Amino acid sequence: MAKVLKDRDNAPEPETTVLYIRDAPVSLARKLRAAAALAGYRGIPDYVIDILTQHTEELERKGALPKPK
Repeated sequence: MAKVLKDRDNAPEPETTVLYIRDAPVSLARKLRAAAALAGYRGIPDYVIDILTQHTEELERKGALPKPK
């Protein structure tokens, strides 16, 4: 058991994280599910991540957000 814990301590940082969105209206979730399907995504998470990535890249181009190093 100690070896398992030791290996976990040396594990690299994950490049993803969990984002929880609470209190989202049910009607919005239904619309997001439909929009994701129409755009060819398999689910809401992939669709939302893509939309948010595009938005932050646009803000970076406009200079509103600092560009990542």
